Amino acid sequence: MEQANELPKRRSANRARDRQTARQKRRLAKADARPVPILDFRSNWLNRASSADAGRLLRAMSWLFSSRQPLAKLTFFVALAILIFFVGSYLFTGRIFPNVYALGIPVGNMTPEEASEAILAQWQSDITIDFTVNGEIIRRVTPDELGMTVDVDEMANAARSLGLSGIPLGVDVAPAVSVNYGRVQSVLLDMTELIYVLPYEAGYKWSGGKLVTVPGRQGRHLDISASIEELTNDPARVLLERRFELPTIPLMADVMDSSPFIEEALAFLNGGVRLNGYDPFVNQMISWQVDQKTAAEWLIAGENGVAVRRDAFAAFIKRLNQDLILGVPKRFIDELDAIEEMEDALTTNNSNVVMRIRLLPQPYEVALKDTGYRIGRKTGIPYQLIYEANPNVDWSALTIGQTIQIPSRDSLLPEPPVPHKRIIVDIESQWLVAFEHNRMVFSWAISSGRETAPTYPGIFQIQQHKATAYGSSFALCNYAGTNCNQWKMSWFMGIYEVIPGLMNGFHGAVELPNGNYLGGGGVYEPSTFGCIMSLNDNAEQLFRWAESGTVVEIISNEFEPESDLGRFALEYISTIDTDYRPISA
Repeated sequence: MEQANELPKRRSANRARDRQTARQKRRLAKADARPVPILDFRSNWLNRASSADAGRLLRAMSWLFSSRQPLAKLTFFVALAILIFFVGSYLFTGRIFPNVYALGIPVGNMTPEEASEAILAQWQSDITIDFTVNGEIIRRVTPDELGMTVDVDEMANAARSLGLSGIPLGVDVAPAVSVNYGRVQSVLLDMTELIYVLPYEAGYKWSGGKLVTVPGRQGRHLDISASIEELTNDPARVLLERRFELPTIPLMADVMDSSPFIEEALAFLNGGVRLNGYDPFVNQMISWQVDQKTAAEWLIAGENGVAVRRDAFAAFIKRLNQDLILGVPKRFIDELDAIEEMEDALTTNNSNVVMRIRLLPQPYEVALKDTGYRIGRKTGIPYQLIYEANPNVDWSALTIGQTIQIPSRDSLLPEPPVPHKRIIVDIESQWLVAFEHNRMVFSWAISSGRETAPTYPGIFQIQQHKATAYGSSFALCNYAGTNCNQWKMSWFMGIYEVIPGLMNGFHGAVELPNGNYLGGGGVYEPSTFGCIMSLNDNAEQLFRWAESGTVVEIISNEFEPESDLGRFALEYISTIDTDYRPISA
């Protein structure tokens, strides 16, 4: 009987537990189905969390509220109290929340005033921005160079307004900066040469004992407009990244393939390239033999044949000038002139290139009894040109030892010089000698300018030819004893300008308006008004022989010969009887 009573009691207890378990399951099911209010947490980690994570979090909180476990509720309320205390401590003290950065420095836990000071200190430190092209750093600039200004108070207030956004991953405040358009433009203009890359035209190189082609490559130049627009529209991004990729515009090469003209280039190189520098003042030729490897780098494929790679050839000329400029007088080869001569040589397939050597301005030290005109006669350059080159000199009060500037005499030789011909005139002996390929071809007496209108000594050249020319002079008309306005000259060749529009030069007989001839038609003493007069037949020979550009060296006691031919002519003249003067044409 005892065992029969015990069995119902156990069944009753089991059913009670089952009912309690079922009731708890129903409560949990209702809790899952019950709508839960969504709280607005302004933090990065909640904003970035997935919807599944947020759901799990809300269910856990709901469970805490519905749970009968007092420890769980206590834990929640303690955590909530800590959070409220944490947030409140920042809200009531006005400090910026942690993990907030401005210009790369942390400003969390600072007041806006402290943050402003910290941002300003960072701004005034060594901040630089890398300007790059294709990832290569072209130049580092400071914000001040770009005219950048920052509003530190605005940035501090912005950091304060971010709240808890920096927790846990951190957040940066956008820089409140602006730039000065003019300063940005100035910096970019200064960088144009650094960025500019000339297109590489298809050319050649000497490799392994033979000539091979080199394909063309595109160049680039800075797109200033696009750079300014990007910098002024978004300076904050540039400052944050500390880097700015400069926009560029590609420059395409004219010819990308040089193979069509390789035989033409090879023919030029196989001739053996020789550069010759000709100094017309001293009649000196300086030669440089160029190896095939160097010369090949000067050649490119043009549209119709082989042409000059200008930058490479100009660089070679610069190296030659480094030696020329060290001499006395200081000399140089003009790069553009040299390029033109090289292009002409390629056109004619003449690998013997002649380039003109020019003179730089020279200092002159005033000596005893010097005047402006005497300095001109000693240096071989008309006084008017010296006067124009020294606007601050008082020519009426020159002092011994005073330094003046003598302009380059190249202005007296405006035509390409003819290296193989030269005319020498000796004012003292009144004699002319002419040379061709270093051989004397003419030698005769002349008449130069009288004392009141002397012929200038110096080195000049034939600039114009006129079979018949005209001139006039009030003094000459009086001298001729007639009222005249103009005289006629035969076989005139102008060599230098006395005043603008009036040239002195060579000529033959001078017919006066009264029918007479100047000097009776003969040559026996200085009688002209600056020109060099020969007998008519001689003047015609000279006229037909001396082409434009032929160099004329006029020497005197004040201006000694500068060329080897000038010195030879002077020695030769000293051996002949120059007292003989033909008296008729």
